[in-house]
Amino acid sequence: MRTSSLIPWTLLGVLAISPTGLAQDIIAPGFAPTAQQPVPVQGAAYATLGTGERVVFDGLTVDLYDASGVFLANLGSLPGFVFPSFVALNPSETAALIGESSNNDLFRVELGGGGLAFVTNLVFNYDAVFLDEVTAVVSAATCGFGCGNDLVRVNVRTGATQNLILVPGASGPLATGANGDLFYTIVSGSFPPPPGSAQVVRWPAALVNSGAPLSMGDAQIVVPALDGGASMDVDHELGAIVVAESVFGGTSRIRLYSANGALVSTVVASQDYLSSVELRSGGGLGHFYPYQPADGVYLEYAANGSIKTVRPQRPQASISQQGAAVTVTVQGAPPNGGMLVLWTSQALWNPVQTSYFVGGLGFQVHSGVAPTAMRRLPFLMPADANGTATFSYFDGGNLAGTMVFQTLVVDASGRFVGSSTPVFN
Repeated sequence: MRTSSLIPWTLLGVLAISPTGLAQDIIAPGFAPTAQQPVPVQGAAYATLGTGERVVFDGLTVDLYDASGVFLANLGSLPGFVFPSFVALNPSETAALIGESSNNDLFRVELGGGGLAFVTNLVFNYDAVFLDEVTAVVSAATCGFGCGNDLVRVNVRTGATQNLILVPGASGPLATGANGDLFYTIVSGSFPPPPGSAQVVRWPAALVNSGAPLSMGDAQIVVPALDGGASMDVDHELGAIVVAESVFGGTSRIRLYSANGALVSTVVASQDYLSSVELRSGGGLGHFYPYQPADGVYLEYAANGSIKTVRPQRPQASISQQGAAVTVTVQGAPPNGGMLVLWTSQALWNPVQTSYFVGGLGFQVHSGVAPTAMRRLPFLMPADANGTATFSYFDGGNLAGTMVFQTLVVDASGRFVGSSTPVFN
């Protein structure tokens, strides 16, 4: 997984961090909170492996914990306490880059054992992301306060560094796309940041990998106006971007943007400071969009001393019959939205669903047959304020056991946003 950067230590004094994590976050329709557990060590930086295990740096030791927060092993220790900045995993998840902002040192730790190895020193290092097994880009305000922030290429084996670019503002978070594009959130150097002063920019992989210095002129502005940016990640399935737009003393949000920067959803809103966003794969179908299958890509984030999990929530279809009247019901559709009913023969249906892109929808449809090959109603069936929609037809006995129904759901504006589970008559 990508880097998990926690709240800047210089600002921790203004926060009331409680281990209980009881604040009620507001979760957007199409998503659902599914788990919550304490951060293994309060105030620590961490990164999560694909297995669910976490590499945790508490400022003194680097330790491995299992997915439930149980200590597994010590990976390395420092002689004295320092303020942890970040933990970043290499692509093979065999090693991690560790940053601290007391002495401003970077260390490499092999997850198979061997302790900490000094890499280099970068003043006010904040976040990092790997480009390949041995090359990382580190976000660090190497010239101090008020003079911008450096993105520095670091060889984690040799300690060699190369300044890629001086970006404006304070230190911000980094992420990479599936194709190697480099993403960075520019945040204001003022505190608190003025509204709308942050933005997400992207450098193409070809430029990043060329070895040449970058410039702001090479960057594409993906998201132009955010109120802050503490942490971010990129969905490698579809290129969607999640940003923790964290605001001190106000409402913080985790926003989801499409690959081209269009706002998809405000996934989480909270009075807590939100950080450490990580998009993780559950191994199933789907990307991190609302109304997708829950076992695909999902979100974990830190808030008020807890690690919280939010998964997409796919609308669920069911079928019932009274006499000759058969009713297909979908629950979990967008409130005051609706559904387009699709159907086909059960003989054509593949029980192993496939992900399809249907022209212009912008999200994946998961089905046992290409949605374009299914028959459909010529109109939408409305959903109520609870997101429940129904469709009825009459069966004199000839259709039973022959058809499969599925729906495409729309939001209140009529925009298609997802697909339901299938249901068989």
